[in-house]
Amino acid sequence: MNKYFQKITHYFIAYPLLSLTFSILSISVGIAYSSAVEAQQPIKTTLTGLDDRLLRWPLPVGLEQYGAIDGKHLYQYVVDQAEISRRYRDQGHQFWGRIIGTSSDAESAEWLADRFSAIGLSDIRIQALDLQPQWMPQSWEVSVMAGSRTTVLTSAQPFYRSPGVSAEGIDLEVVYVGLGSEADFLGRDVRGKAVFAYSMLGLPNQGALSRAEERGAAVVFDALMLPGNLKYQAYPSGTGLPAFTLGGDDGITVRDLITQAGSGEAPRVRIEFEVEMTPDLQSALVWGTLPGASDETIYIMAHRDGWFDASGDNASGVASMIGLAEYYAAIPQSQRRRTLVFLGLDGHHNSGEGSTVGGRWLVENRQQLFAKTALAINAEHPSTVQTVVRARYLRRDEISWANTYMPQQWYAGGALRPNLQAIALEAFQEFGVSLLLEPNDRPPAGDLGRVYRFVPGVATSEFFHYFHTDFETPETVPWTGLEASTRAYARIIDKVNELDLSELQHPEEAPL
Repeated sequence: MNKYFQKITHYFIAYPLLSLTFSILSISVGIAYSSAVEAQQPIKTTLTGLDDRLLRWPLPVGLEQYGAIDGKHLYQYVVDQAEISRRYRDQGHQFWGRIIGTSSDAESAEWLADRFSAIGLSDIRIQALDLQPQWMPQSWEVSVMAGSRTTVLTSAQPFYRSPGVSAEGIDLEVVYVGLGSEADFLGRDVRGKAVFAYSMLGLPNQGALSRAEERGAAVVFDALMLPGNLKYQAYPSGTGLPAFTLGGDDGITVRDLITQAGSGEAPRVRIEFEVEMTPDLQSALVWGTLPGASDETIYIMAHRDGWFDASGDNASGVASMIGLAEYYAAIPQSQRRRTLVFLGLDGHHNSGEGSTVGGRWLVENRQQLFAKTALAINAEHPSTVQTVVRARYLRRDEISWANTYMPQQWYAGGALRPNLQAIALEAFQEFGVSLLLEPNDRPPAGDLGRVYRFVPGVATSEFFHYFHTDFETPETVPWTGLEASTRAYARIIDKVNELDLSELQHPEEAPL
């Protein structure tokens, strides 16, 4: 019997009252689904056992037209994009996903253009973008040795932009620094060694990796102490050292080996890691247009790239964008006050010079693109399952799922556009989109952040326990949240279309 199911069964028997109280929590399909991922089974197109448990917000009276936006239909687009990622993985790529400059990026662009064509959009085009040399790890393996025991750390994932190691690999003594604070480093000699630090969500950044580099470490590891053994793709470490993330189980394994060694010979770690800066790559912007009754515009955009399945970040956003295109394509042009421009962005996960080209191109061409723009919606992971970690009253050590979706950060024009903020807040509430109570002063991290000073913008997003990990599978995207967010975006578009352009725009140099 699956060990996770054993835990759940034991809990429900031992605590029947709490079992009833929290019956809407702790859906085990996420764990079962991860097993399917490892086995490379086809992605299911239905959420078996989960569909009927998810809370669904009823359509408000008088807004029944938005029922044409169906979350289960949009969910299939999430699955389609995850399958693009997996095809790239199954070609033998250890660093995988819909990564700019790769064949999966090109397939994603073609797939989106095909969706736009099927919907009946006009002016569909794939705008090629030249990239500067891109960081592309070729292969890596990390193992820890203690006495006669060797354990491969299967969750080891290089930080983005991490340098590789010599062709013959390296073998280093392991040193434990706990959370990596100044106090944790006291009395520890890390020079020329492999430093293992441990991070926890909710804890301020302790600066462990930079501190290790300053003290002469040769390699750094950051163990993400969540239940399970997630592979986590991190942004640059801020050091010049080879750097890796680790899942919680692998982190505990290393820590326990250090404990068992005591004052004896410390464990050692063996690292093989080959990386290349690959030149002459391209990514693309994918365009499609629904002409309206005027040349004023509304942009709906979503970035196409992502690590691993990238189901929430950002297959869900692309699915929402497609859903809006389908909804408005069914409305006669004469009833669409403004032209709708749909834009699949190249991406923003790759960083460094010559990576996020599309966003910079939009800024450079803002006067041409946004002179008559009434609204820009950035669809950025609009639906993610609500998760709980190590809740004390549940008495188990795993990530539990709820039957709803997470609250999102949100931005709707900021203080200079109170009319847009009021429209957005009302729409989100009408359709049951869960939000943090206070709006952001500027957009959440994402692509609207590049252009929000030039256009009236709306963006929501969240960052949950599976964010940027190999567990961010399609099943972490509740169709109910995808439906609610997309309906709310449509309502925002319709309400904005009741306002004149002068009520929405302001000079780009205005204080923010």
